Amino acid sequence: RNTITPWLASAMIATAASRIARHPLQRMVRSHATVAGVGAPEKSIYAVMVALKVKPGMEEKFIEAALDDAGCSVRDEPGCRRFDVVQDNKDKTKFAFCEIYDDEAAFTAHKDTPHFARWKESSPNLLAEKEKVTFCKNVFPASKGANWDSDRGAADHKYFKSGSLALIHAPHYVKKDCVDGFIEAICEDARDSISEEPGCLRFDVLQAVDDPQCLYLYEVYSNHDAFEYHCGTPHIDKWKAAVKDMYDDSHPNAIDGKIAAYQDEIIRIGRNVFPPDNWEYKP
Repeated sequence: RNTITPWLASAMIATAASRIARHPLQRMVRSHATVAGVGAPEKSIYAVMVALKVKPGMEEKFIEAALDDAGCSVRDEPGCRRFDVVQDNKDKTKFAFCEIYDDEAAFTAHKDTPHFARWKESSPNLLAEKEKVTFCKNVFPASKGANWDSDRGAADHKYFKSGSLALIHAPHYVKKDCVDGFIEAICEDARDSISEEPGCLRFDVLQAVDDPQCLYLYEVYSNHDAFEYHCGTPHIDKWKAAVKDMYDDSHPNAIDGKIAAYQDEIIRIGRNVFPPDNWEYKP
């Protein structure tokens, strides 16, 4: 019969603790512990949703600069949970960032990093217009303790960097008296998408901190066929019917009295430039 001595037990515990401390998901574990702690208040993550338009012919240089900023942010900043870069399928000069930080202080710290300084220096020569930035809090998943991390220590190989996923980065502007109803309807759609669709990897609902009428959707599908599958589901039909009259054409961002025209300018439906396909996307 095998006997575990007190010394061996202590060594096993120390080894396990050391492995956990070095694991790429350590930040997620710490986050779960904080949220689950007795008396610990529930807090929101701090999301930065950015829509960018690049000068024609500068797409590759933009991607190079974006990969530097995104990769260094996730790897080197303890408060940066993910920094996804999306390139639109139809207009290759359109990009988007989905940046997730522990809180606003972590984002402030991000702006003091060498890689952000490099980004600020290079981006003006690459962008066709000023980027559109929206600061958000999470609505779904509701918990800051959900898995927001993208880095899981995956294999680093060019095969996984083909950008085969389908990502949706889309704002929705709704009437003031319809915000709660829209949130209820979209959260139901998000839950059903994740639970009923094998190809839906992520469905985040975010709300602008300075404009509660702006609800941002960030969706990730295993490929573009999975997104097409999503578009035909009964739950998205139910959501469309519920919210069709909730959009606010009187919003200041509306173009010629149509908020849909502005939303169409900002939405990005495309591929993942970063992270690679084999990083973590599931909530």
